[in-house]
Amino acid sequence: MFNFNEDRFVKVIESALSLRVEVEKTIDDLYDRGFENLFLIGVGGTYAHFLPMKYISETLSTMPVHVVQAAEFILQGNKHFSKDSLCVFCSRSGDTNEIVKAITFCNNAGATTLSFVCNSGTPVCELSKHHFVSFAEDDHLAECIYLEMFPVIFRLLKNRGEFGGYDKMFAQINSISPYLVKAKEQTEEMAKSLAKHHRDTDYHMVVGSGAVWGEAYDYAMCILEEMQWIKTKSIHAGEYFHGTIELTEEDTSIILLYGEDATRPLMDRVYNFAIKISKEVTVFDTRTVELPVDEKYRQYLSPLVIYTMLERFSCHLEKERNHPLTTRRFYRQLQY
Repeated sequence: MFNFNEDRFVKVIESALSLRVEVEKTIDDLYDRGFENLFLIGVGGTYAHFLPMKYISETLSTMPVHVVQAAEFILQGNKHFSKDSLCVFCSRSGDTNEIVKAITFCNNAGATTLSFVCNSGTPVCELSKHHFVSFAEDDHLAECIYLEMFPVIFRLLKNRGEFGGYDKMFAQINSISPYLVKAKEQTEEMAKSLAKHHRDTDYHMVVGSGAVWGEAYDYAMCILEEMQWIKTKSIHAGEYFHGTIELTEEDTSIILLYGEDATRPLMDRVYNFAIKISKEVTVFDTRTVELPVDEKYRQYLSPLVIYTMLERFSCHLEKERNHPLTTRRFYRQLQY
């Protein structure tokens, strides 16, 4: 595969998986102490990756889960938030301004803060009451976050008596590395062709729903806009017909991200309409990927898998456009 270091990728996956036992101990302890609700507090990509956690929780549990944008949360507050809230954060750099401020805000309120960080010795590590470190860079960050967050969410649900499949599912997830590599391999030729075809495309629609809606939001903003400077709109499949439909034309690039949960009919509805108008409809579907988990658990892994597949498109798009994914004009380049 082009510009892909399998050993590096597997190392990221295995490192995240290795944290599970310690995460479980921490979650069990926090559960026993008691908390009123769960706040998942992020910004940009981390906010996007928290959205599937909320979706999963709401389909399986009555546990109050709030996904909030860090900067807005500090200014606006939230009547559900209190010293009895369990607040979870993720940060690749460990020094993201909004996250550092939000952790401080939560600490000052007496709430419990728990963070997952890719770099040790950083402000996020130092400020959080509990933190775990597993290194990853942008290209494999989402896999790292999901494999860290799954034990948080599902362990809480297990402890609440709302997810009896915990032990079996995570025993199966432990062997996921080669399956994710295979997912990349089977996406490679499609991604290569798609990148060549779209090297000069200046606008994309990225559509998702359910557990992968957060990945549609993330891919549009954090990859195509931030890393490729391409105008892109993320669209929830359930909202497509309430506005964005009018921008659909024969040459409109529409990238459909299919997961495996109950919202697939929403995606089908968009697909069935879009192919009548546009000649540029692309489908990424996690159902095409073999996984080591039982059928009933696949839907929960779909955000991780869709990100793994999309990384191949990003990699080839970088090459075809001669635009490194690490190049920025403004982000962390200026004071703002």
